[in-house]
Amino acid sequence: MADDGTMQQIYFRITQKIQSSQKQIGQIEAQIASSDRESRLASLTRREIEGLDASTPMYKSVGKMFVQAPKDALMDELDESIESAKTLTDALEKKQKFVKRELDEATSNLRDVIQSMKASAAAAS
Repeated sequence: MADDGTMQQIYFRITQKIQSSQKQIGQIEAQIASSDRESRLASLTRREIEGLDASTPMYKSVGKMFVQAPKDALMDELDESIESAKTLTDALEKKQKFVKRELDEATSNLRDVIQSMKASAAAAS
């Protein structure tokens, strides 16, 4: 078996990997929530605009000012925004699954290392 120093190094590497994975999962969840919020906001805005007449003056935000835009252009921009938010959410969910799988693997490895350390301590006694 490996000596105690090597086992401790392995233990610390695995715990660092677990902490890193947990941090990544938190960041990904925040990004998913932000993307979902953006998609819902664009969908709500789109529904409100659909009910308006095409002759109604409409404006879109550009930085700190508003610029008049035709209804069709606004609808197209909102559709693109909704679609890009959904695409981003899908990609983030795939990344989240991958990171969770890495976390599960690291947790399993940590259990194995701890059992090995206990077995080695028991054998030394």
